[in-house]
Amino acid sequence: MSTQRQPAPVTPSLAALVPLFEEAARATGSSRALMAGSLNALIARWAQTEDPAALAPALHALLAKEGVEQLVDEQGTPVSVAATQALLAMSYPHPLEVAPEHLEALRRQQEPAVPPTRRDWMLTVLVVATLVQAVCFILADDMRHLSFGLTVDELAGGASLPPPPRYSFLDGSLGGVLSRLERDVWWSVRPLVPWGQAVCAGVLYGFSTVLARTAWARTLSRRGFLGLGAVGFVAGLLPMHFYESWGTLTAAAGALLAGRMLRVPKQPAPPGTPSA
Repeated sequence: MSTQRQPAPVTPSLAALVPLFEEAARATGSSRALMAGSLNALIARWAQTEDPAALAPALHALLAKEGVEQLVDEQGTPVSVAATQALLAMSYPHPLEVAPEHLEALRRQQEPAVPPTRRDWMLTVLVVATLVQAVCFILADDMRHLSFGLTVDELAGGASLPPPPRYSFLDGSLGGVLSRLERDVWWSVRPLVPWGQAVCAGVLYGFSTVLARTAWARTLSRRGFLGLGAVGFVAGLLPMHFYESWGTLTAAAGALLAGRMLRVPKQPAPPGTPSA
C-alpha cells in the first residue's frame, strides 16, 4: 500500500506580512490569538533566515499599522513586541531604527510581575504613625498654652509671658545663614510638615496598592516612601517643639517601614548561570 507524502507548508513571502496581520486583526475569539501566535512564530523564523535589509522594512511597515499592540497571542505576547525583538536581533544599524515607544513596550513586556503589596500591614503602619504624630502635635499645641511655672501675679499682667520653648536636636549648631533660614523660611513652613507627610504617604500608598504592578513601578513607589522618610527625618531634627519633633520622626519611621515592605523579591537566575 503506497502512502502519499504531504507537501510541506509554503512559507509566505515578506510582502504578505501586513496582509497576514490584517487578516488576524479581523479575527475574533480564540482564532485571533492563534493567528497572532502563527504570525509571531513566522516573524521569529524570518529573523533567522531572511536578509535583514529586506526584513526590516516589512517589520517597520507592520509596526506602523494601527492595532498591532492589541493583537496578542496565547502566551500574551503582542505582535508588535515580536517584531521589535526581531529588529533588535538584526545587525547594525537596524536596532537603532526601533522607535522608543516600541522599546518601552518591549521592556514592560519582559519586566516580571511582582507579588501583591502587603497592603494591610502597610496601611496599619502608616495609620499608627499618623495617629501618633497627630497626638504629638496636639500635645505640643496644649503645651503652648501652659504657664510654664509662672505665678498668679505674672499671669495677671505683672510680667509678660515668655515665648513657648522650642526643641531641636541641632540646638547650638546653627548660626549665621542657617539662623536666618530658620527664622525666615523654616518657621513659616513648619505648620505644613504633618499635613505634607500625611498627604504624601496617602498618595504613595494608593500608587503602591493600585498601580504598582511591575518591578519598576514597585521600585519607584519604594523609593518614594524612602525619600519621604528621609525628608521627614531631616525635618524632625530641625527646630520645633519637643513633641512636634517626635511626631515628625514617628511619621518618618512609618514611611521608612512602608518602603521596606515594598522590597522587590530577587528573580531566580536562569538555568546554567554560575553562582557568585
